[in-house]
Amino acid sequence: MEQSNRSALEGLDPRAVLEQLERVLESSLFRNSKRYPAMLRYVVEHTLDGKTRVLKERTVAVEVFGRSPDYDPSTDPVVRISAAEVRRRLAQYYQEAAHASEIRIDLPVGSYVPEFQPAPARLPDVLPEEPLPAPLPRRSQTWILPATALAGIVGLAIVWMVWRGRPSELDDFWAPVVVLRGDVLVCVGVAGVPARSAQTESTGAGRRAQITWPDTLTMARLTGFLQAKGAAVQFCREDQATFSDFQVMPAVLIGGLNDEWALRLMENMRFQFQRDGPIFWIADRDHPESRDWRIEVPDISDAGRLPLKRDYAVVSRVHNPRTGRITVTVAGLWGTGTIAGGKFLTEAAYLREAAKKLPAGWQKRNLQFVLGTEVIEGNPGPPQVLASAVW
Repeated sequence: MEQSNRSALEGLDPRAVLEQLERVLESSLFRNSKRYPAMLRYVVEHTLDGKTRVLKERTVAVEVFGRSPDYDPSTDPVVRISAAEVRRRLAQYYQEAAHASEIRIDLPVGSYVPEFQPAPARLPDVLPEEPLPAPLPRRSQTWILPATALAGIVGLAIVWMVWRGRPSELDDFWAPVVVLRGDVLVCVGVAGVPARSAQTESTGAGRRAQITWPDTLTMARLTGFLQAKGAAVQFCREDQATFSDFQVMPAVLIGGLNDEWALRLMENMRFQFQRDGPIFWIADRDHPESRDWRIEVPDISDAGRLPLKRDYAVVSRVHNPRTGRITVTVAGLWGTGTIAGGKFLTEAAYLREAAKKLPAGWQKRNLQFVLGTEVIEGNPGPPQVLASAVW
């Protein structure tokens, strides 16, 4: 057995760990899945057998998920995404009080070698009795009024602190995404607008595997925001993402007409992107004749600058019925719109103002916002909410 394995099992019987593994796999968090139990069983059993050196991404992909020996993790992140979901489900399992006294199995971030912790020592069922303190001598009741006043002041201070500490509208928006402080997938579109209408199939012509500067800025802004809330951010490019990536964790999609996943998600929503030659616009299903939220994109050189005066974006948060996960979209008609959308989702003042016009209970419902922003010398101004939909 390897040294690291002896350390991991110090004080533990491997048979007890295997019994705990079976308890975990029989739980509702694992028993209805094939992928995650297979991965957890593989890494635990190999660790107990002292074979931790083979627990590499490529080996797991081949032996657990049936990938070919020439598996390329940069184009198929199935192992990383599955590991993230296993970690999340293990964390949920041990959050339940019924499992607090069991051996703990963890899969550290950045590793496929599990760690094991002994069950915590149980406290005695009956605590030893201690003699009761002698009763205090009776005192004058003159202290009651000052004490009552002090209690009232303290109570008001507590109410004030609770009010000050209550979640903001921005916290409410992101709560379904970061509620478990687990993994969040950030998927970014690649440069080059597809030569197509938003309703037709893309040929991929004109696409370049590069991330635009506005999308990079928005990705950095959102990543810092999510990490500050305790989320572990995973990254992928839109052209490398697979449908299964969005089935294992909440996702944030950055980009508009350059992000196929964002376009697919918006197909059944009220606000959608449309294109007719150089004219891009946000279509409103309730007012299909309107093209008020539009920009014109003439042919420009790589060194040129689009002379926009206004830009528009769609920001959404939906429970995606196709993936079963929450998906947030930040999508501008042009890059300046995407930057404005990123500001809207990371600065509390904007959602605080927008929430005043939302119906009660919006915090737990699907949302879409249409944003507009003034563009000055290529830089977006503050985002303004032009329309919203809640369902």
